Formats: sequence, C-alpha cells, structure tokens
Amino acid sequence: MSREPSPNLSREITGEGSEADARGGALGIESPVAAMAGIGPKRAAALEARGIATAGDLIFHLPARYQDWRERTPAEDLRAGNMIVIEGDLGKISERPMRGSRWRRLASGWLKVGGRQIRVVWFNLPAYMRGYLPGGERVLVRGRVAAGADGGIEIVQPELHPLSDGEPKAIRPVYRIPSIVGQRLFASLVARALGETGGSIRGAIPDQVRGEVPTVRDALSYIHDPPPDADLEALANGQSRGHLALAFDELFAFELALSIERIRSARRAGIALDGSRTLSARMTDELPFALTGSQSRAIEEIGADLARPNQMNRMLMGEVGSGKTIVAFWAMIRAVECGHQAAMMAPTELLAEQHYRGFARVCGRLGLKSALLTGSVTGVARSRILRGLSSGEIAAVFGTHALIQERVRMRGLALGVIDEQHRFGVFDRAKMKALGPKANLLMMTATPIPRSLAMSLFANLDVSFLDELPAGRTPIATEIYTEDDIARVHEELRAELDGGGRAYYVVPFIEGDEDEAKSVSATAARLKKDAIRGARVGTMHGKMGTAEKDRAMREFRDGAIDVLVCTTVVEVGIDVPEATIIVVVAAERYGLAQLHQLRGRVGRGEKASRCCLVASSDADEAALERLAVLRESTTGAAVAEADLRLRGPGDLLGARQTGSLPLRFVHLIRDHRTIERARKMADDWILRDPSLASRESEGARAAVKKMLALGFSLGDVG
Repeated sequence: MSREPSPNLSREITGEGSEADARGGALGIESPVAAMAGIGPKRAAALEARGIATAGDLIFHLPARYQDWRERTPAEDLRAGNMIVIEGDLGKISERPMRGSRWRRLASGWLKVGGRQIRVVWFNLPAYMRGYLPGGERVLVRGRVAAGADGGIEIVQPELHPLSDGEPKAIRPVYRIPSIVGQRLFASLVARALGETGGSIRGAIPDQVRGEVPTVRDALSYIHDPPPDADLEALANGQSRGHLALAFDELFAFELALSIERIRSARRAGIALDGSRTLSARMTDELPFALTGSQSRAIEEIGADLARPNQMNRMLMGEVGSGKTIVAFWAMIRAVECGHQAAMMAPTELLAEQHYRGFARVCGRLGLKSALLTGSVTGVARSRILRGLSSGEIAAVFGTHALIQERVRMRGLALGVIDEQHRFGVFDRAKMKALGPKANLLMMTATPIPRSLAMSLFANLDVSFLDELPAGRTPIATEIYTEDDIARVHEELRAELDGGGRAYYVVPFIEGDEDEAKSVSATAARLKKDAIRGARVGTMHGKMGTAEKDRAMREFRDGAIDVLVCTTVVEVGIDVPEATIIVVVAAERYGLAQLHQLRGRVGRGEKASRCCLVASSDADEAALERLAVLRESTTGAAVAEADLRLRGPGDLLGARQTGSLPLRFVHLIRDHRTIERARKMADDWILRDPSLASRESEGARAAVKKMLALGFSLGDVG
C-alpha cells in the first residue's frame, strides 16, 4: 500500500492544529498532561503510568539519549555498521503487513543520492508514521547502514526529516516514553510546557550566590533543546552544563536541609548518660584483644556525646572487620550501666542472632539480661520478652524489624543502634527512635566512603571513622582472571575445599534471561556436575524470601553447604571463619567499594584467604586496570579513594539517598569537589539567612519544604 505524502505531516504527527487545541490555554506546573493538545485518554494513561502526569513532570523528564543530525555523510563513505545522516530524494514507499504478524508492517523504498539508489527499509514501521512517509520528497535520512541480501547496502529503520520543513534540530533529544505517544509529539509537549511554565520554575540557589551556575529554567532549556555547538558526549553522559546545573541545584537544597537539621538536632533534648563507667570499663579491660586506636577514639567520641543532655545522632563508619560491633556493644553497656535500656536492630535474623550471641560472649560476665526478638520468636517466648522489655527487666535487646512492631514497648530506651543502616528505610529508623523519644541513636555502615565525601553526605550527623584493622587479621590475596582462566579458578576452589575451607561464588544474574552461563541456577548446576563434583552446593539470591535466604546462609555458616552460589545479596557482616575463598564472576560490573565488601566475606578466620576476580571476556583494558587497583589496595579507605577517583561520588550519593529523599539528579555529579562546594554554599547561606525567611530564599525554602514534606526528620537520613 502506498499513499501520497500528507502536506501537514509534522502537524499530524505532533497533533498540532487538531481540535484538541481548543483545550489549550496557559499552562501551570501542575496543569495535567491530559489537558494538552494531542493527548487523549489512552496517551494520558500511558504517560501517567510512567509518572508523567503534569506539565512539571514533562519538563523534568529528561532525554534518555540524543541524535546528532549535524554532519552529513558523503555517499562514498557509506559502510555497513555505520550510523549515518545523508541527504537524498526519497521515492515512493510501499507498506504491507509482515508475514506471520498482521500488526507489524514492513515498509521499503529507494533513496536517490547523486546517481546511486540505496534501499531504505522499516521492519516494524512505527504506528505514527504509517501512511505518512514523505515519498517523493527531498529528505534527510538518519539510520544505520546494513548489508543487504543482494550484496549491496541498505539503511535500516531510518528516521526521516523532509527538508520542506526546514533544517532539523542539530541535536535531537530522544525520550524514554510509551510508543503510543511518539518522540515528536512528546518533544512538542515539552517545548510548550517549558515555554509556558518557565517563569514559575524556581531553583533552590539564591541569585546572590549563584555565580556562573545556570538557573534551573536555563538548564532545562539546554537539556531539552541543546544548541548546535553542544558537546554530544557530555549530553549523552549527563555531564552537560545543563545536567550539572540541575544536580548542583538539587544538591544545594539537600545540603541546606542537612545544615538546618544539624542546627535543630543540636537543640533536641536527649538522655544524658553521665553515670558510673564501672561496667563499660570492665568490658574493655576483659577483652581478649587490645582495641585499635580508631576504636578507642570512636568510644571517646560516643561517650562524650552520650554524656550531653542532647540526643546523639552519630554514624559509625568502618570497613568489614574493623571492629564496629565492639564499639556498639560498649555504647550499649554505657546505656545500661546508667540505668536505662539499649536496642540493636539488624536487617536479617541471622545477623541479629550473631550480634546477640556476640554480646553474650563478650558481655555475659557483666550480669546483664539480654534477649533476641525476631519474627521467628513467637508464642510464649515472644510474650515473655515483650513483658521484660516493658518492665525494664531486659536491659539489652537484639532483633530485626520485629523490634519496631506495634506491641513492642520499652520502659527506658536510651540508645538505639542500627546496623547496616542503609538497609532500612527512613520510617524504620523513625520507628526505632519512637521506642524512646529521647533516646540516642548510633548508626553503623561498612560501605567504604572517603572521609571528605562522608562529611558532606552525612552533614547532619556526627561521624566516627574506624580506619584501622585489628592486629592479627589474615591478609586476603586478590587475584585477577579472565573467563578463559575459569578452569584455573575452579582448581583453586577445589584446593580450598579439600583443605577444609568453604567458598562463596558470586554471579551477576539470578536467572538466565541476560546470560544463562552467569546465572545462579546454571552456575550451581555446572559446579555440581563438573568443576567440584561431590561438593555440597547451595544458592541464595534476591528473589528468595527472607526466611529462605536466612536458611541458606545458616546452612553455609554451619557447614551443611560447602559452596554458596549467590548474587551480591550475600550478607554483609555474617561471620563464617571457615570461608577461605570467594569467586566473583563478571567482576568488572561492580564498583571497587562493592568488590571490597564482597572480598570481606572471607579472611575472618586464621587461615589465609583469597579473592578471585573473574573479568568477562569482553571486559576492556580500562576495566582490567580498575580491578588491578583493588589488587593493590588492602584497606577500605584506599579502595574508597580509588573508587572516588575512577567513578566520582555522584553514583554513591545519588544511590544512597534515592528512595529516602526526592533526589533525582545528584547521581550525575562526578567530582567530589562539587559536593563540597555545595555544602559550603549551603552553610554560608544558612549563616546569612538562618530561617530562610527572606525573599531571596524563596526558592531554597520551597525546595527544603519539599524534602521535609515526606514526613520524617532529616536526622534519620544516613
């Protein structure tokens, strides 16, 4: 089927000039997309399903990528595999249903370039183009060149721009949107929304301190409609001046909110723990090892905080094996010896149980009554613990989310400790604090973060760092392999098992949709069949329920499993001294900090341990060099600094806060100095306008209000 080109092609594609224009009128940020020209009920529903319901949602939905229409490709430079932009005369286009699918349409025609005829073909013609292809016109064609069946070349799935409509945009944005909407229609909606709401788009940064940072309005205009001389690579990577301006404005608001919260938290009344230190002194004196210098400093800092009449809100940071738990036990003893209660919450039953047993082992001689409260504790045992907590008879309790259920009451909670705090939502942390409204809070994390970045990331908290490992820790040998060396890796694995060790085997996929060979199920089957026949192999991954994961980890800990094939869900903090080797497949997929944490799963016993990083066969030289950094870096601090240099802080900052706060763009930041600059700017502005009451602070006030509107204290962020 063929059809003469419509004279109003662009208007028909975008919906311009339709009767829907009657629904127009001035737009506001909150105007519904459904009221805009070209958007009927089906398109509106599809957009709303993607979170695009208002004009404001439109303009903050950034392009996923960009097309470069600036340079024309000479006909003699057409090569199979190249992406090209070429000018020519398009002949008549034929369309027909594809064989075996009445809904998919094949369209093809010929493009005349000079004296040469080049076939153009669409194997699945987009719905909005059907019947409207501009055959018989002078056009620009953008697409990928492929080898044709006749031995020539053809341009597959090209995009067309009739030159009768003028020159195309030099750089055209491409959005991740429902296909029912279409790129051109969406771009026209964005342009209208940006044009009509631009005056009401407020950024957080006051003009008085903005300097050379573009306004949010200018940043959005740059991103949605880049100038012809824009850096395409920077746009594609989210590193253009527009992208970075959005990220910086958001980061300024975030740091501003943290500064305000820090001031507020300094005024909050807390429980002062300034009584006798008899029990806490006994605890440290009776330890079978000496505290490290950083542990002693952290204890001094925490002790000073606890003695004040204001709530402590402190983060304890230290890599795996640095001794965070002993410091937390000291703080709990400090609360108890002053006549109060303490609670420690962990993300899994297994970890909560480990802490409970560790406390009994270290502090059992002090005569304190402690308990373990998890979802598995039911019936009479649960009732007895609840009574003990309510009466104050139980001084220290360890548990999971079960600690923050409705029926749990504590008579005198003075300290709440949250292990692996990033595994809990802000509301979980708020519920923990609600058990004792004036209780002090200590949060712990093993994520390696450079000190400079941590001071900005946790600007509302006091931070203690454990940057030393206890003496006697067995070094972990880190070795790098490629997939071609996997047989050697399995020999190493077998040798460790024969020597009485156990092994973690980390793969990137749960199932085989992306790469069957690197999935948990396929890997476990292959290991049992060939590489380590006779060994007991278990599996663990994120689709398992909590009880299933706990069972797998417990079986591995207790020796019922020799090799645990898993994804990176493998528990942080679980002690399995017999684990002496960890294999990480497709290691180039992970950041150095995450690899360092995985490496910390082994080396917890007296035997020497090893970490085998297996790079994919298609890993490039840069990826291998990055892994080599991990081989040479033995401490979390060194790894974190290397990760900061190689990847920048944006991914870490954005990922850690996404879901806790409405941060959408911070992950674009790559230079940690930008974060420090935003924090300094925020601190300076707070000194200038502490209550954000001035007219100049109007945008900042609105941005901070938006963050606080989520209904929790920023003191819970971390």
